[in-house]
Amino acid sequence: MAQRIPSSLKWLIDKRARIDAEIKKTRASLKTAEALIKELSGLEEDLAAIDRSLGLHEIKIEVENIPPVRSHYVRIKLPHGELTRSILLCLRLQEGTPVSMSAIAAFIEARHADLTAEKESRAALHRTIHYRLKNLCRSGILQRHHPAETNSEGLWSLKDTSG
Repeated sequence: MAQRIPSSLKWLIDKRARIDAEIKKTRASLKTAEALIKELSGLEEDLAAIDRSLGLHEIKIEVENIPPVRSHYVRIKLPHGELTRSILLCLRLQEGTPVSMSAIAAFIEARHADLTAEKESRAALHRTIHYRLKNLCRSGILQRHHPAETNSEGLWSLKDTSG
């Protein structure tokens, strides 16, 4: 006959397993943080080298007055279905006012920014959002406020279901 494991021992085994999992998760996060710190220090060294080069030029440039330019990539992590939920939330918050696609994209970027995620092209994210908006419009959930044939930025809102 098999020996019964006491509940106190089961609790200790479970507690040990949970703590071990937390240690592994924390170590993985620490490795990610170290990689980000290394990337940051490399970028800071590059910036300092460029600042020194600009300081050597005969035309004096105040580097503090140079505004940063938004990069062409984003770090974002979207679980399955979260893109649709975020689009709908953004449009619900506007309460029927049409919203531009770039405003929706900025909302999603701000809401789901994740430094641990892989770099992704901002254009690829905008393309993904655009296709999702078109499909939600075809499904009758969203309303388009611009002609589909134009190249201008589109305005979107939730479809009015009241009447």
